[in-house]
Amino acid sequence: MTLAGRIIAAAAAGLFAPAASAAAAALAAPDKRGRALSAVIGGQTVSLILGVPAGTYLAIASDWTMPFLAVAAGSLLAAALVRWLFPVMPSPGAVPLKERLAYLGRPAILSALLTTLLWGIAIFSVYTYIADLYGGLGAEGEAISLVLLVGGIASFAGVSLGGYAADRIGPAGTIALALSVLVVSLAAMSALHAAPGFGGLRGAALAAVALYGIGSYAFNPAQQHRLIGLSGPSAGIVLSLNASAIYLGSAGGAFLGGLVVKYGSAAMLGYFGGAWALMALALFGLSRLSGAGVRSGQPADG
Repeated sequence: MTLAGRIIAAAAAGLFAPAASAAAAALAAPDKRGRALSAVIGGQTVSLILGVPAGTYLAIASDWTMPFLAVAAGSLLAAALVRWLFPVMPSPGAVPLKERLAYLGRPAILSALLTTLLWGIAIFSVYTYIADLYGGLGAEGEAISLVLLVGGIASFAGVSLGGYAADRIGPAGTIALALSVLVVSLAAMSALHAAPGFGGLRGAALAAVALYGIGSYAFNPAQQHRLIGLSGPSAGIVLSLNASAIYLGSAGGAFLGGLVVKYGSAAMLGYFGGAWALMALALFGLSRLSGAGVRSGQPADG
């Protein structure tokens, strides 16, 4: 029953996320679209930072069912506030699955979605096993808690910076910068892990985590901004495909990262994730050089 409930909750989250991004982009002025998207994604990031300790506290203070009840009550409140505060927005109507998948035939959109997939594999292949990679920093529980705290704060900063930069320098420049930072930070994680006296390099290790959080989450609002520019009136459909790419990347990253830990070592995780981030950067660069967005008849993507 708990597993069934988790599947239903995950399906609801999958329905909500792209719709929220599309609504935020539609309600914001074009020059503030990146910041509007970062507000939506930032809310998700803050929920991760606060939700885990809050849920743990509720479970300890009461019983394990209390976090579930709190999430259900919070979701009902959020639904009521959306209904009350948001303007009624026109709906494009039902779009058949075949027509939705037809957007994958557009080179610019397909390359962007594949870039999202590679980015997801890069970040989740490492994040899922961050305890294995950073367990040598000292007292394991204390070290991992500090790493997750720094990473969470940096992720929120990255979302905000990504949205702001997308409005100022354009989504394309922001994506390239975010992926470059991600490649360097992931490689630094493995390099530091292999360095002599890793336990004494806490400052450098946390700096790498901070850069990882910023690079990882600065990408997302800029990528959504770019996809909206490429898809125009069909932004809601394309954003839903992007959400699917993120979920597929998170699942694939966790699976592949597990294979690295099992058949290799945790020290290889940063290099492994960095390679996927580098592939994402290369694919993005190739799509820009090919001018796929222009040839497909879509608007310029900044």
